[in-house]
Amino acid sequence: MFERTIEEKLNGHPTCSHCQEQAALRLLSVKGMTIACYACPSGYVSRIVTYGEELDLTAFKELVSSFAKGVSDVNNEDVRVATRYTWDLGIGTDRSGMVLREAYWTQSYRRTKNDDPKRLALFLCGKCGSFYNQAFSELNKLCPQCRGLSS
Repeated sequence: MFERTIEEKLNGHPTCSHCQEQAALRLLSVKGMTIACYACPSGYVSRIVTYGEELDLTAFKELVSSFAKGVSDVNNEDVRVATRYTWDLGIGTDRSGMVLREAYWTQSYRRTKNDDPKRLALFLCGKCGSFYNQAFSELNKLCPQCRGLSS
């Protein structure tokens, strides 16, 4: 329901902290939840976001925790919440007020900073769209399963 608003109004192109290239928005449906994932051309996940009028923060945190297992423990304070309004999104309408809320997790926002290039990081497979972990400095763009299938 919010996909059009997300793609038109919230589709920024942030610079990736992994490679300094632009991250792109990719909408995914995972376990019945529509999420947005910002990932660079190499697949490094900068941010995972969910949108809605009402948000199930517990379910979102559990989903992100399942992706980031082995990379980072996801605590309640790691999930931020923002409210988007008509004026915020530049939507000219008779209706004023809240359009949607978003909850987001940012991978580079860590309680304990680690700049080790061999640390595990979360990536999104460029072929199948699944999440996987690999060293921050790795150049693979495909998850281990797709790498095995493509050889």
